[in-house]
Amino acid sequence: MKIIIRADDVGFTDVCNIGTFETFDRGLSTSADVMLDCPGTEDALKRLRAYPWISVGWHAHMWGFPVLGAGEVPSLVEHGGEFDGRFRTDLNRAADIDPDEAYRELTAQAERCRELLGRYPDTGATPHGDGVWAKALERVQRERNIPVRFATRLGSDPRNAQRILAGRERGEEWAFLYRPEGMSAGACAPEWADKKITVLDGGLAYIDLLTDSMSDVENKYDPVLYYTEDRAGILSFPQDAVVEQSWHPGYLDYFVYRLGERVNRPRARQFTVARCQDVAALCDKRLFDWVRENRIELVNFRDALYGTNEYQEHLRDIGSPLCVL
Repeated sequence: MKIIIRADDVGFTDVCNIGTFETFDRGLSTSADVMLDCPGTEDALKRLRAYPWISVGWHAHMWGFPVLGAGEVPSLVEHGGEFDGRFRTDLNRAADIDPDEAYRELTAQAERCRELLGRYPDTGATPHGDGVWAKALERVQRERNIPVRFATRLGSDPRNAQRILAGRERGEEWAFLYRPEGMSAGACAPEWADKKITVLDGGLAYIDLLTDSMSDVENKYDPVLYYTEDRAGILSFPQDAVVEQSWHPGYLDYFVYRLGERVNRPRARQFTVARCQDVAALCDKRLFDWVRENRIELVNFRDALYGTNEYQEHLRDIGSPLCVL
């Protein structure tokens, strides 16, 4: 059984990166999905040069600022108010953005990664829908041979829908920000089917964050239990499968805590505080023990896609008991 543990939102801010890199140095993150438009992007990409065992993906949230500058891509940004010059939050749905601006900005982000990291991202972001933004993202990644749609995505677990509907009945604010039908399933592209990579349902990982109670978040949310209680049935997957789950390890500054996530603010509160808990969990002895006891092979995305052994060779080099080579 092979597992990829992905750190998301890398590059949010320099301070957030401190926590993320703790999980690379003394934890079990094997892959980093980097936002190429945020205050901590340059810090993250330059530092990742020294971590060749960590694969790097493009995390296309667009929570930050255009690389080209707001004046160069006016159809992509907010105008006026607190978030003037930041990316619009409706890029995936908007029909009034300029296709040339979208293509040039995404090209600039990809080239920024190549300049700072020394290569393009190892994996790409899946375009959502068939709008102007999605088509530009698809084009930029295809032109650079950045893999996309390389994993099968499981649909949402019924337990998530039950939690959402129960929350609505209680009148809890968070529950009205989610669709009970949740995430739809999706097959990988045919060229990657033989790699047998599966993206696990994220809802089960974060189910204890689905609450209006910050006290519950602080006292009940424990990502280690996702693995040790086998909430997603990881241990029942075939031995030749590769399963992936993402987390959001990082430390907080004002930008992350108040300004970064502009969509679904009630949801953002829980997920923001949880970043610090994710750092602790990914460095937790209980998780190390679970990996060892269940003979899990930790890999990065390059290992999964191309048959390399980069992450395991790193474990061997540092004398980790988790090495299975």
